[in-house]
Amino acid sequence: MEKSQPTSVGQSVPFDDEIEVVLNAIPQPIIVKDASSRIRFLNDAACALVGRERRELTGRTDHDILPAAEADRIREMDEQVLSTGRELSFEQELTFADGTVRCLVIQQRRAELTGGRSKEKFLVATILDDTARRRALEALKESEDRFRTIADDAPVMIWVTDESGADTYHNRLWLETTGQTAKEAQGFGWADAIHPEDSQEVVGGFDAAFRLRQPAQVEYRLRRADGGWAWVIDVGQPRFASDGTFLGYIGIVLDITERRNAEEERLRVQRQVHHMTRHDALTGLPNRHFLREAFDSLPDTSLGSADTAVLSLELDGFKAVNDAYGHTAGDLLLRCVTERLRKCLEESDIIARLGGVEFVIVRPRVGHVEEVVRLAQKIIDAVGAPYDLEGIEAYIGVNLGLAFAPKDGRLADELLRAAGTALYRAKTNGRGSYARYEPGMDALLRAMQRMKIALRRALACGELELHYQPLVNLHTGRITSCEALMRWTDPERGPVSPAEFIPIAEETGLIGSLGEWALHQACTEVAKWPPHVSVAVNLSPLQFRDRHLAATIRDVLRKTGLEASRLQLEITESVLLGESDSNLHVLQEIRQLGVKIAMDDFGTGYSSLRYLRIFPFDKIKVDRSFVSDLPSGKESLAIIRAVAAIGRALGITITVEGVDSQAQLDVIKTEGFDEAQGYLFARPLPPKQALAVIERRSRTMQREADAQPQHGNDGEGAPLNRPANRTA
Repeated sequence: MEKSQPTSVGQSVPFDDEIEVVLNAIPQPIIVKDASSRIRFLNDAACALVGRERRELTGRTDHDILPAAEADRIREMDEQVLSTGRELSFEQELTFADGTVRCLVIQQRRAELTGGRSKEKFLVATILDDTARRRALEALKESEDRFRTIADDAPVMIWVTDESGADTYHNRLWLETTGQTAKEAQGFGWADAIHPEDSQEVVGGFDAAFRLRQPAQVEYRLRRADGGWAWVIDVGQPRFASDGTFLGYIGIVLDITERRNAEEERLRVQRQVHHMTRHDALTGLPNRHFLREAFDSLPDTSLGSADTAVLSLELDGFKAVNDAYGHTAGDLLLRCVTERLRKCLEESDIIARLGGVEFVIVRPRVGHVEEVVRLAQKIIDAVGAPYDLEGIEAYIGVNLGLAFAPKDGRLADELLRAAGTALYRAKTNGRGSYARYEPGMDALLRAMQRMKIALRRALACGELELHYQPLVNLHTGRITSCEALMRWTDPERGPVSPAEFIPIAEETGLIGSLGEWALHQACTEVAKWPPHVSVAVNLSPLQFRDRHLAATIRDVLRKTGLEASRLQLEITESVLLGESDSNLHVLQEIRQLGVKIAMDDFGTGYSSLRYLRIFPFDKIKVDRSFVSDLPSGKESLAIIRAVAAIGRALGITITVEGVDSQAQLDVIKTEGFDEAQGYLFARPLPPKQALAVIERRSRTMQREADAQPQHGNDGEGAPLNRPANRTA
């Protein structure tokens, strides 16, 4: 180490080596000056600060290092400390001779050293180089200014707190939305803008998050500047420095008023659809789902004693009226029947329409069996009276089957089955009959066995055939699909209704063979049709008992050559009743083949929005009962509008069945449905006639498209403004 040399040898007190060693070990820059402001000593840290060697600086003054003005200013402060002995501390930006600017915190003290008889005054300056911290603060301020500029232009409300939780900043959108000033919102003043009913929950939520230094999220109503209220979601995140020091929170506030309104509308629609899935749209009566829930709600004592009766009803002659005068008259007739049935019942009775012309009545409290017999006769008389259907006189009848708990069963299914069996017996006696269930009604079973044998013969001898009813794409006007419907002409009985032989097939186990035949026949036929036409085939819930169903479908597609995407399989909600894992697994296997899955008869039976959540259906087919009274039926219009909204929200194709008039078509097109099916377009037809309708419609649309000016049609095909010949 070089010794610093005093400027006046003999008069100056020299520094010891030990002192220099100690001073050089101090990391803070230290400069020692004499009374003439000449540098007597610099430690290593001071040399590093000014970027000069010790030998270059010892004996020099600040004028040799700094610009003259700065050197003069420091000289004045040196003289003040040396003369008064008072400490002096100040911040100084110094520009060194090389142009470097440093932010320094300088602390000056006077010191005296005694050597022999001489005493010398020194000025000791300790220096803190604050350049980095000052630059960091400036950068932070610049960053905060940039943040405020960006935050004030942000499309969301933004807030910032300090480490105590008090708000220190709110961006312009918060102030504009609430009408608060920045001063009013600071601290905890922001809470004044919260709805009084929400305030406690919001403040409590943020306090809990603050104590744990965890993210916070709350929804509440925020007062607008105009006095109204906006629903918002407020999300706050804790902020930490790089060393882990907690700095406070930063948060954003999003206006979710529209989302909340949409959610309320969704809940309203959900309640409406919930009602729809438990009630028949045409008659307003509860459906099978409601009936099952009603059975479940009955006290055990009701089904465990002789005071509960179940009456199964089926109208006789309705089909003839419906076919003769059309669906409008048929629907009116069903509503008239419903009104007459209601008038026959007591307040505690439960009535449900199971579909078609089937009804069930449950009387929980029965004084005597004769009471139910009188009710049955009262219903027969009421239903059998003539009807005036807007100028059309009509006559129908009804048959009833009676069952009683607990003799005929304790469970809902047992009682319904017993009443249904008694109904079959009543039907054999002709219109206007009732029968009480009796064990050993073997005649019905024998009839079912004969039907089973006849069905097997029909399948083997080619008595079964498929007819096809077109589905029209409402966006393009093209026939893009046909539903395959089974028909049976018995050599002895003639045409047999599917409503008669399909239930028998399901109950006797023949449905699997019939279903496989129908699938193979439909795929074989449609594979020859234009490639844009697909085919829809109905699957019975009982077919899902076959765990090889997906493999069967795959084999049929391979053998017939039909592309999987052209096959649609229609199931009813009962397939998913109870959310059967095995049925879901089979559906997923079928879906993986590329086959499309449609929910048929939406809104009847066991319909539930839950099923739309647990399986991604490609299509929903709305039952014809929901459009039968359009366009005049306000309730039906509200219901189909809700269903259309659900379809759009879920991205599911929505098809409407039973479109029989242009007025109905106009309504469902306005509501944005995708497909329509009904007599307006065509009845179910044999294969050749169905193909002829498809080709004729395609040619007609092409001619209409060709006849239109080029600039007048930028869509696919001609507009759907009229149906095809329904009698083709």
